[in-house]
Amino acid sequence: MTGNFKRCSKDLIDDRIDVRPEAPYTEAEVQDIVKELHKSVENKDYKITYSDKNRALFEKYVLDSCDVEQILLDLEESDFVGKIVDVGKGAKKRLEKGLPQEYLYVFQYPCELKRRDAEESGIEEERILIYIKINYRKVPYNQVFIISFHENE
Repeated sequence: MTGNFKRCSKDLIDDRIDVRPEAPYTEAEVQDIVKELHKSVENKDYKITYSDKNRALFEKYVLDSCDVEQILLDLEESDFVGKIVDVGKGAKKRLEKGLPQEYLYVFQYPCELKRRDAEESGIEEERILIYIKINYRKVPYNQVFIISFHENE
């Protein structure tokens, strides 16, 4: 196990991620996202967002910032699930200001994670599919990756 997680085969997990409505994308676009993401992580130029929904993943499993960084560096084009239109509150506000439509790039990461409640539950590790949403925001003179990790629902 690397850190607190171990990548496992997608075949070992019954769960699948479904993204809808899916927006069109190209292979070159996905390649660019992965390449630029890796570069941003290596340069420590990214931000993980925490909401009540994705905080649950970090509360249930032992997963720290080093693990997150390693998972992001391990993401591959084959982990890409789909591209969706960002319809969040922030996206609506940016559209009202005349900024371009933003998209979320969804990746899946099958792994084994240590449970925080291992003593009480009797379950030390669990295989899960992490749902990773990446907003690759390109603003003048800057690019920003906003990333959230979730346990797939």
